[in-house]
Amino acid sequence: MSARARSLLILLAALVVAAWVWPTLYRYDKILVDQDSYLVRINRITGHADILVPEEGWIPAERRWDLGSDGSPGSRRT
Repeated sequence: MSARARSLLILLAALVVAAWVWPTLYRYDKILVDQDSYLVRINRITGHADILVPEEGWIPAERRWDLGSDGSPGSRRT
């Protein structure tokens, strides 16, 4: 086997292993706001974070939350 073919085989094997070890695009975490827990998804490649707010869905972490009358995220009525 030539050196070029061996290098290509090693690269292909590394890509297959990476696909099995790193199965999802997002890493999930949580944040606490006023004793409430919110799910956060973080893109593993870009680092962009979204927060799951009830009744609003996934919103970018950089965007300000709509605060309801009680001051908690997602408490506004639609």
